[in-house]
Amino acid sequence: MKKIFLTLCLTLAALNTFAGGRDSLMIGNPLLLLFDGYTYPLPGHGRGPICPPSASIDGYTLYFWDTCDFTIYIKEEEENGDEQVVYTTFVPASMTSTILPNNLFGFYIIEVVRDNQCFIGEIEL
Repeated sequence: MKKIFLTLCLTLAALNTFAGGRDSLMIGNPLLLLFDGYTYPLPGHGRGPICPPSASIDGYTLYFWDTCDFTIYIKEEEENGDEQVVYTTFVPASMTSTILPNNLFGFYIIEVVRDNQCFIGEIEL
């Protein structure tokens, strides 16, 4: 009886993990953000893994599934390899989405700063 109960509990836990995770509620296309470094050094920061924010994009709307403050930089790469910031916005923890300007077309670099952690990715608008 204990074995059946334990198997049932583990099965329910696995189904909850795979079927009801926060990524299953995403709108649009998931946004791949990679850790790009720190904006300023912090003494004594932890040695654990750094998890990028969960984000997705649908048209010109960015959705965030974490409750943190974010600063977003949209950059375009020039022919000589330099990056130029074309749009900047701040997303407070109370908001879950932000709308990007609809005059941007093409491929851009997105930089998301959370506290002192910088994450980078690519978007197509």
